[in-house]
Amino acid sequence: MSDLLDTALRRFGHASFRPGQREIAASVLSGRPTIAVLPTGGGKSLCYQLPAVLADGTALVVSPLIALMKDQVDGLQRLGIPAARITSADPVAARRAAEASLAAGALKLVYAAPERLRNASFLAALERARLSLVAVDEAHCVSQWGHDFRPDYLAIRPLLARIRPPRLAAFTATATPELRQELGTALGMADPALFVRGFDRPNLRLTVVRCAGERERLARLSELVRGRPGPAPALVYAATRRQTEEAAAELARHGLRADFYHAGLDGADRHDRQERFLADDLDALVATNAFGMGIDKPDVRLLIHLAAPPSIEAYYQEVGRAGRDGLPAEAVLLFTFRDFRTAEFLIRRSHEEACAEAAAAGEDDPARAEAREQHLRSRLLRLQRMRGFAGGRSCRRRAILAYFGDPDADRLLSGCGSCDRCLETGEAAEVPVGGRRTLLLQALSGVARAGGRYGRRRVADMLIGSRAQAILNSPLARLSTYGLLAGRPRTFVLDLLDRCEEAGLVRITGSEYPLLAITDQGLAVLRGQEEPRLVWPEPADRTGPAPKRRPPAAGDLAPAERELFAALREWRRRTAAGRPAFTVLNDATLREICRRRPTNAEELLAVPGIGPARLDRYGDAILALVAAAAQ
Repeated sequence: MSDLLDTALRRFGHASFRPGQREIAASVLSGRPTIAVLPTGGGKSLCYQLPAVLADGTALVVSPLIALMKDQVDGLQRLGIPAARITSADPVAARRAAEASLAAGALKLVYAAPERLRNASFLAALERARLSLVAVDEAHCVSQWGHDFRPDYLAIRPLLARIRPPRLAAFTATATPELRQELGTALGMADPALFVRGFDRPNLRLTVVRCAGERERLARLSELVRGRPGPAPALVYAATRRQTEEAAAELARHGLRADFYHAGLDGADRHDRQERFLADDLDALVATNAFGMGIDKPDVRLLIHLAAPPSIEAYYQEVGRAGRDGLPAEAVLLFTFRDFRTAEFLIRRSHEEACAEAAAAGEDDPARAEAREQHLRSRLLRLQRMRGFAGGRSCRRRAILAYFGDPDADRLLSGCGSCDRCLETGEAAEVPVGGRRTLLLQALSGVARAGGRYGRRRVADMLIGSRAQAILNSPLARLSTYGLLAGRPRTFVLDLLDRCEEAGLVRITGSEYPLLAITDQGLAVLRGQEEPRLVWPEPADRTGPAPKRRPPAAGDLAPAERELFAALREWRRRTAAGRPAFTVLNDATLREICRRRPTNAEELLAVPGIGPARLDRYGDAILALVAAAAQ
């Protein structure tokens, strides 16, 4: 199987697998139900495309991302792999042609939007086809309590029971440990193999800046866009349509080529602005968060959030659109604490509107009402944890890895050395001693005594000896740890519990009811069996000046190599003929050509990113440019 995967990988123009890809693809190909959690840009698509190419029959890929479908189908067809997409956005004739090809067994992969799973003609074509596997992309959308639930995904399990595919795989970039447990059940998987890989993106520098207000936020935006490295536009995410337009106008006032993108534009305008972004014809594109879903532009060097996203899942999915070629990139979050107040207001208003609509429709039975309350609690919890991340004092990368349950989090206990916290504050995890150690053990003892039955705020109130009726009337007031941290500010105790979570000593459990529980590592610390390491909470916020920018270091070329690189980029621009240049070859591949200076087809084929199809199409031109540069 390993040799088969290596051969198929070369067909896609890759010389090696990214972490986890080989194991995931092998699991899918073996027929075991598979759940794979990889970050945006981590190479999820290859994990189902390779088994699809190797297995007999047609692979069905369910995805809500129309732009991704188009990019992937175009890419597969350029490699000579028969593929099609079927969505409601396609012309009727195109859908019928794709369904006919599916039924006839003429496709290796067919991509379908989830709403097609209820369409009679599509289901009929599926039943006539010989399916090799079903891959569910953006699988977190199946969770009704997740951050991006899509009702159409509820049709997947009935479809699977109907067609019984020989292989089933689910892929997501944003599943926390709690949500991962739900995916297998939601999709009817029996004993699925679970892979969590590659959340660490060491080429991304994560920076978070607290701004005093809109004026400072826009000033920092202009400064960042003007100073960005490389020719690719900055991708700027705004919270509202109005904010996209105002920010684009502000950038234009500073002489920058900027435009905005949101759902209020007509289709032609959106297409035109997307193409300008892909062709590097802008300095910045300011967009609402839907932009970029499935847009595989690998060379975005700067991504900016103009407001805090509503969850860490959304934040990390969006920053994953920077530096997808593996070269250095920066993601900057410009936030104010008003962002969180506004987000909470919008979440609660959305909940109230849903309740009102249900009452008007006569659908206000107790079960549905409780479901809506659970959904509200889940959204508020994710917003709270995003606020904790923004104001957090520990390494940004480690906080992200710990949130998603990535085992690499422990490797960054002393910091990553590249995020704003590690570079600007110099703070790193330490072993608390003296009074700090006593406070830590008292806090952990309180969490342990609470027994995982209460949320973070209730546990903090118990520790400080709160006289609130909700505490006094509960079993918390009768615990031996009640009032153990009396006299300490509630904000300090909450921050200490957050730092304990970052250090892996406690954890939040449950995606519907967020409860605080001690971990095995936390118990080992309580028993004196293990030394704890954590960033100690401080009472004051540090905002400070804008973070110092570092020029991208990795991948710099020698002077002679830069000349060849420039010639290759110009050739690529002409060859693309109006298409995005990276669809020919990306910058990382061009750099490798410059370093290796291949002199024949065999040497060129060994360059990562050059497969047989690209060698056949572009090989002679590339080798001619390399030879000319050597003269």
